[in-house]
Amino acid sequence: MNTKKLVLRLSLFSIFTIIGWFILTFIIMPVFGVLNEIFFSNGDFSFAVIKKLTDSSRVMKSLGNTYVMTFWTVITVNIVGIFQIMVTEYFDIKGSRLLNLAFITPLIYGGISLVSGYKFVYDSGGILTKGLYALLPFINRDWFTGFTGVLFVHTFSLTSSHLLFVKTAFKKIDYSTIEAAKSMGASDFQAFFKVAMPIVKPALFTTTILVALSSMNSFAAPSMLGGRDFYMINSMIQNLNSINRRDLAALLSFILAITCIILLSVFKYIESKGTYISVSKVSTKLKKIKIKNPVLNVFMHAVSYLMFLIYSLPILAIVLFSLSDYATIISRKLPTHLTLENYIRVFSSNVAIRPFINSITLSAIAVAIVLVLCVISSLAIHKFKNKATLILEYTLLIPWIIPGILLVVGQIAIFSTPNPLVFGQILLGGFMLLPIAYAVAKIPSAMRLARASLYMINGSHEEAAKSLGAGPVRIFFKIILPVIMPTIAAIGAISFNSLLSEYTITALLYSVNNVPLGIALRSPEALPDPYSEASQLVYIVVLMIISSITLFLTRKSRNRM
Repeated sequence: MNTKKLVLRLSLFSIFTIIGWFILTFIIMPVFGVLNEIFFSNGDFSFAVIKKLTDSSRVMKSLGNTYVMTFWTVITVNIVGIFQIMVTEYFDIKGSRLLNLAFITPLIYGGISLVSGYKFVYDSGGILTKGLYALLPFINRDWFTGFTGVLFVHTFSLTSSHLLFVKTAFKKIDYSTIEAAKSMGASDFQAFFKVAMPIVKPALFTTTILVALSSMNSFAAPSMLGGRDFYMINSMIQNLNSINRRDLAALLSFILAITCIILLSVFKYIESKGTYISVSKVSTKLKKIKIKNPVLNVFMHAVSYLMFLIYSLPILAIVLFSLSDYATIISRKLPTHLTLENYIRVFSSNVAIRPFINSITLSAIAVAIVLVLCVISSLAIHKFKNKATLILEYTLLIPWIIPGILLVVGQIAIFSTPNPLVFGQILLGGFMLLPIAYAVAKIPSAMRLARASLYMINGSHEEAAKSLGAGPVRIFFKIILPVIMPTIAAIGAISFNSLLSEYTITALLYSVNNVPLGIALRSPEALPDPYSEASQLVYIVVLMIISSITLFLTRKSRNRM
């Protein structure tokens, strides 16, 4: 064996040893850490924590709240999502392009920034609620707190899955099937629900699963809008962790994981029992249908424009008030003049810009970990079909199968004391645990996308390079990497964008010495910035700009490919 081959093998062995250590330490061991907290919290095996859970009315109520919220979220999101498809793709509604822009706003700002924006407009001190209360004093100003507030946010923020999956499938329906149904006497609505919707059922099932899992794992909305009485599982886990009840927090995260797995299995079973095909053999482009009934036409337009206001008001208010003086922001009165002083202060003040810098640093580290690990792992899985790569693939998918909150609780459990897997260090409260946790959450989706991109590589090019004497490293950098680079760049951009305002993981793992944007958006008053509420609006606007640019560039990259 020559020296080059020996160095290459040693390098590969070292790389995969590090990957194996990362998976064992930060993905597998946290799962055992949760089980240890549940059944061995006092050193001996015991089911005592289960009795503690059943004896706690608040904890049990949080479980009930989560399941009830998930049930109603699935119903309301599907109603709103299907209605949006109906008025943007099926019926001829005036201003449908503008409506579509409003409906996709959850794609450019989500999570904690979206909840903060909705709270600015709709809570008891919000500009819309204050205005309505001045006109109608009998309304409940606290309607946006508790169950109704969380359900409202879920209903109008989780419809993005319908626009991404169901709408895409709906556009591929053959219009001849709609015409055939109408020629047999079906009304426009009957043709929509009896002909069009059954064809897109697979996409609707996928969307429903995503909505149910998103609701069950919701953190930002119940944490910010739940008030003192309404907790869901994730917000209760945060509360239990803050009072050092890690055994109960671990048990709740374990119950959430089991529930999610059962939910996925049930939906998979229901989906497998259905057959969904389009009977048309000739592709006919879908045409929008005019609503002939004048009363129904007015009703559909009115509801569409009401939804437009619900989606657009938070964004318009955030942008407008971010350009207002601080006194106007506090009073929630309509601005009389505009200024850039909030933007200048945020980007010139070390205190105000610090959360943004922290989030950029943490997200950049996490994305670097994700890209390196996923490119190497997906390449190994793609090239070598054996038991080792199969194990590698399945272990990297663990954060997709179980809720992220379980892994975070497990990481808290095993890294709160000196751990030999990290050379006896205590990672909890330090800097590196948070970006590592970010990376773990993003690995499954990133790896699947990276693997998909590898199928675009022409094998004959690699064979030609080998015949010309190119080694594996040169082939990777000269042939493989240029082909997959657009996908890798898109993975990095989307992951970085979503992590900037990440809250679920951040709330449990951040350090007071390194406060990221998610915490700054959740509790601006807790920061040393005296103009924190104004800075919060600037943060959201900047995040929306970054998200819009990311979506534009990734879409352009996909179209080019």
